[in-house]
Amino acid sequence: MPAAGYYIYSGSKYASLQRFDTASQQWRFSGDDTYASRYVLFDGQTLRIANTTGCAVGAVVTTAGSGYTAAPAVTASAGASTWQAIVGGAISTLGVVAAAGSGYAYPPILWIESPPQPGLQAAGTVAISNGTISAITMVDQGAGYIYVPQAILVNDWRDTTGSGGSIQLSLTGSGTVTGLVCTNHGSPITSGTVPALTFASGSAVATAVMDWSISSVSITTAGTGYGNSAAVTATGAGGYVTASPAYLGGIASVGMTRWRPAVIDCTTSGAGAITATTTVDGGRYQGVPYPNIGGGVVAAFPTAAAVLALTMGGMNASIFLMPIQQT
Repeated sequence: MPAAGYYIYSGSKYASLQRFDTASQQWRFSGDDTYASRYVLFDGQTLRIANTTGCAVGAVVTTAGSGYTAAPAVTASAGASTWQAIVGGAISTLGVVAAAGSGYAYPPILWIESPPQPGLQAAGTVAISNGTISAITMVDQGAGYIYVPQAILVNDWRDTTGSGGSIQLSLTGSGTVTGLVCTNHGSPITSGTVPALTFASGSAVATAVMDWSISSVSITTAGTGYGNSAAVTATGAGGYVTASPAYLGGIASVGMTRWRPAVIDCTTSGAGAITATTTVDGGRYQGVPYPNIGGGVVAAFPTAAAVLALTMGGMNASIFLMPIQQT
């Protein structure tokens, strides 16, 4: 973390600005990952530069368990990441429209009070019908609320007539693990193996969410008929965590991952067989994507399909950071 002060900063594909979330006590991505230079004010505490590729950055609690009276300790099988479990305090999906109001031209924004530390922010949306509030939908139930939070409807900036609507929330999840926060990303895992997360007690289960990059590509089958060049697109459901969260939200929380597709070029022999690969950009994934080979100058369809194997891990990163003397 840079010392407090003004800097000229230029990022990279793998190193990013992160801002500390004081509610959940974890770091979230801030801004975009570009090479464009910008002025940045570091306060020495809540803004940092981090390369988390190859590390665990979050988790999806898939089984909440029951009977917890305190947050259980959680350990990772690899990477030395550290974790904080959160027990109870999720927002029920059965929110009540306490007052429908009138005159709403657009659905208002639902603002929900933040939980105490450590906790995960809840979020929801409201719907209108004939100018009145008709329904509430929770999109993230949050975690760690110790009392029912205040919910306020904020009019859309285009709406000058809507008023009088109100929402009543309630809590759920008592005695269960409602969230899991990665408090330290630990070290990059080079094997491409997702670390197992073990709870010290109870029956809760969670799946780690990774910040993978494609660190290497190996040719399992060279194939034929790919012309004089080819390109790889690493896509598919394997690039995302598809685990179902016990409570709405989970990894959908804003700012925990930064997905980006990889760019991988291939060279071919005279017969159109894949002979080598060049990783231009290892991309960023939650899981292991599937390599599809295509593109380039292809005279005909491949006569034999090539097969590539991807190794997921971390990538080195370079940034530009220059302190600015204040006068």
